Amino acid sequence: MKKAILIAMSGVCALSLVACSDQGSKEMKTDSPKQGEKRDTTQNYPTKTINNVEMKIENIKTTENGKGNKNIVQFNLTFKNNNDGNYGVGGNDFILKSGDKMYTVKADANNIGTEIGADKTVKGSVNFEIPKGVQKGEFSYKPVAVGKQKSEVLATWNVTIPEAK
Repeated sequence: MKKAILIAMSGVCALSLVACSDQGSKEMKTDSPKQGEKRDTTQNYPTKTINNVEMKIENIKTTENGKGNKNIVQFNLTFKNNNDGNYGVGGNDFILKSGDKMYTVKADANNIGTEIGADKTVKGSVNFEIPKGVQKGEFSYKPVAVGKQKSEVLATWNVTIPEAK
């Protein structure tokens, strides 16, 4: 019964988040830098498994925003669904915390928003606009709650934010 409810909630969540990106199930294109050159971190982050879905940070890239007063940080992720059914994931399921400040995804960026089929792997990105001085933070998976459920953090990675170059 719990599994059926979880699958139903995941489906509802996925359907509500699919509109977040028109390229959610396509691989990211990173060959054309926007608004400044991107720099990749060389740090490896552990794969975390949540609800039978493996989540891995492949890399983190930073660019300046158009005004040059803030940075846009892009987390490039890989998701592998080890469930028997579909699993929904979207950009709004992630937060970035640094010190006492919490940042939500950049709404007008190309963030992931897709349903991952059983035994399928999907790549996508999550973007945040943050002050230039932020160098470290906690990148967390906190899925959007459905109904009266409370949203809670299910996984956290301690990350180093590369400088824009």
